[in-house]
Amino acid sequence: MDFENKVVLINGATGGIGAAIARCLAREHCKLALVGRREEQLEVLTREIQQQHGTCMYKTCDVTKKQDIEDTVAFIKEQYGRIDVAILTAGILVPNPIETFDTSVIKETMNTNFLGMVYFIEFIIKIMKKQKSGTIAAVSTLPDKRGVPGWGAYGASKAALSWFMESLRAEAKLKYNINIITVKPGSVQTPMIKDLPRRSAISPEKAATIIVNGIKKEKKVIQFPLTQVIVVHLIEQFPSAPYDHLPIEKQKGEGYPIVEEK
Repeated sequence: MDFENKVVLINGATGGIGAAIARCLAREHCKLALVGRREEQLEVLTREIQQQHGTCMYKTCDVTKKQDIEDTVAFIKEQYGRIDVAILTAGILVPNPIETFDTSVIKETMNTNFLGMVYFIEFIIKIMKKQKSGTIAAVSTLPDKRGVPGWGAYGASKAALSWFMESLRAEAKLKYNINIITVKPGSVQTPMIKDLPRRSAISPEKAATIIVNGIKKEKKVIQFPLTQVIVVHLIEQFPSAPYDHLPIEKQKGEGYPIVEEK
């Protein structure tokens, strides 16, 4: 797939992988629509891309509000006349330790990481079905098959998204010529993990390059980096008993908050 002259919507564009993808695509001569909650960051990034002679606009949006998402997608369609590619990167990472088990954390995480993406897909796919073409790429996570202590809310939201994207893929392609791509990154040095150091984390710029190249090749699943892919896939093969005996603090990772029993 060639990005030239394509209308590309990117949500979660105020930082991290989303902003890096926007900068990467600024060199591809496409028409960008940046979406996020923080208007100041969106405005700065839009101006930066425009100064590089790229076509770019932005729209603020809260991904937990369905009406907000519907209005945003309609606005972008009205401005550009179509939407060819949607790259959905918005998400939150909130620990939910067993000591302070709190369903409000799970609800917030599911609303943002899963339902927020599904709402975008609902309104974008209507446009792409009429076009008989399009690509939707949504960012899930690499370890989406086994639970990780302390990260149940995040993992459940991303596992749900992976499953949902896979359930759409074949039918969307065969009936409407829409490519459905699941992006599964390992650790990436984004603001989301600034207090959770990961020695093997890659830069957002490297992640963006991998994602853009994967979309160009119309891959069904984009997963990276290779070393983490191998490790995660090996861990997935562990039977439950030995897996449960892996050191819990190691699984949680550095920087996980120490909490008192609630």
